[in-house]
Amino acid sequence: MEKLDQLMPPRPFTNITTTTSAKQSRATILSPQDTYCRGDQLDVLLEVRDHLGRRKQYGGDFLRARMSSPALKAGASGKVTDFNNGTYLVSFTLFWAGKVSLSLLLIHPSEGVSALWRARNQGYDKVIFTGQFANGTSQVFSQCGLTPHSNAELCEYLDYRDQEAFYCVRPPHVPCEALTHMTTRNANISYLSKKEWSLFHRSNMGVEIMKNFNPIEVLRCNTLKVFDHHGVGVFKTHVLLDAERHTLIQWKKHSHPFVTQQLFSVKDESYIPREIDQIAGDDGTVIVITLGQHFRPFPIKIFIRRAINIQKAIERLFLRSPKTKVILKTENTREMYLNAELFSDFHGHIQNLIMRGIFEGLNVGVIDAWDMTIAYDTRNVHPPDYVIGNQINMFLNYIC
Repeated sequence: MEKLDQLMPPRPFTNITTTTSAKQSRATILSPQDTYCRGDQLDVLLEVRDHLGRRKQYGGDFLRARMSSPALKAGASGKVTDFNNGTYLVSFTLFWAGKVSLSLLLIHPSEGVSALWRARNQGYDKVIFTGQFANGTSQVFSQCGLTPHSNAELCEYLDYRDQEAFYCVRPPHVPCEALTHMTTRNANISYLSKKEWSLFHRSNMGVEIMKNFNPIEVLRCNTLKVFDHHGVGVFKTHVLLDAERHTLIQWKKHSHPFVTQQLFSVKDESYIPREIDQIAGDDGTVIVITLGQHFRPFPIKIFIRRAINIQKAIERLFLRSPKTKVILKTENTREMYLNAELFSDFHGHIQNLIMRGIFEGLNVGVIDAWDMTIAYDTRNVHPPDYVIGNQINMFLNYIC
């Protein structure tokens, strides 16, 4: 937590005019050329300014860099380096030949990032969990949550080893074991001030900084050989049960928190570490793990604890079966103009950094859904089939 707090120190916010302005900020291509070769790196220096045109003296803005060629249906993300003094280096690797358009979006100014980070870690009550208990031939509903929030008698669903916990108010004359289903809805609670919410109006989110830049001309330059690992086109392979080849694919939820308005069963499910512990593993077993979107509305400590517990479970798996393949799929970007306090991609960005740090050095593959959805500019919590197809393609490359 200390490292994360250092990445996002508190930023004073008194008026929107003192926050980062996409219009006033200045982006400059370093060592510009008339044409570039495929495989070259193109660097852009960004100097951010506030709405009054004054240079900012600190970083922390949440930026998204992307290059694309619509005619080729090609796209790739750029790398943003924050020098923490109001300047950024934005680097693009020119993967393909043709005309390439550059984009640099200001998703949130540093003041908005600071507000989101504070608000996220302030409470567990931004999502309401409602549990359904079976009571004979009828059902009884009761309030549930990730922390105890009532003086009434509670049902405690605890995992002592991994320090995971979930609670429900116990309905009268109904055993705790009778909990069968769960549903959620967003609470009418916010830890952002009215002034801070102005930072997350549609007009202040995802604003283009490089709107006046002309497309870049990239040539093949035959002396270079480049491997484009992003992939283009539609991949339409469907993964099915194949009894003849003894292939079985099984999907399970990652357990609490699971955020959806639809009623879902909580029976026969466990936290991911417990599920991994039940797998013997061998060279014919592949485990794919993804988590992120459902954790965004909650304090980051829950996500960190779950990721550490999964990492420990994978280490135990490798001790008994070092040939088992484990693949992490990062979470993807999603809609930009939803409730930013709960679902901003900033939360996903931080969770991606955490996952990479915790699993560093572990022999696992990574399907970078975050990078893919930036490249495709999908902005959908459920990306279209052609994006999912490319993720499946990468998955098959790992196991074939």
